[in-house]
Amino acid sequence: MFVVVGIWFAVYYWLNPRLDNPDAKACITGSCGDTMEIRLQFEKNKVVKTSHWTSGCAYSFNCVLAAADIAKGKSPEEILDIDADMIQKSVGGLPEDHIHCASLAAQTLHAAIDDYMKKT
Repeated sequence: MFVVVGIWFAVYYWLNPRLDNPDAKACITGSCGDTMEIRLQFEKNKVVKTSHWTSGCAYSFNCVLAAADIAKGKSPEEILDIDADMIQKSVGGLPEDHIHCASLAAQTLHAAIDDYMKKT
């Protein structure tokens, strides 16, 4: 089973490479110990490409993926409206003990926007 999961992650990240020169990025470690990273590329003040990574569980992975996907096509101001509830709904809900994953994804996304705003 670990081989199948390892191959899936390798293929997924190979097909979705990390943005090397993002316009915005953030990497945050939550109180749970999971680390999330989001990188954003903008054109005409809208997100056109994203990449994401997490050291956490499947719930963390789904939340950071959802946060990055929701951000596509949005301006920085629109992205600041994305919150943990929106992310949680996007992934179909979370168990009570993993709601913090959605909060960490939202926090990481907002930190990436802060990074972008400081640069522009």
